[in-house]
Amino acid sequence: MENIEEIRNAVAEALEERGFSNTHFLGEIRSGERDDGPFMTGAIAWNRRLMQKGRVR
Repeated sequence: MENIEEIRNAVAEALEERGFSNTHFLGEIRSGERDDGPFMTGAIAWNRRLMQKGRVR
């Protein structure tokens, strides 16, 4: 799996790009406090799938 911090930052950045501005929530994503939430669960699952297909390191 990619470095979990990279996934957390990618999720937070994607939310910011879509206009999400709750900085407290974004900070929780970046710090790992939201790893069991739907955004991170989906990102981790998608990363795992891409790894299985050899599309990520």
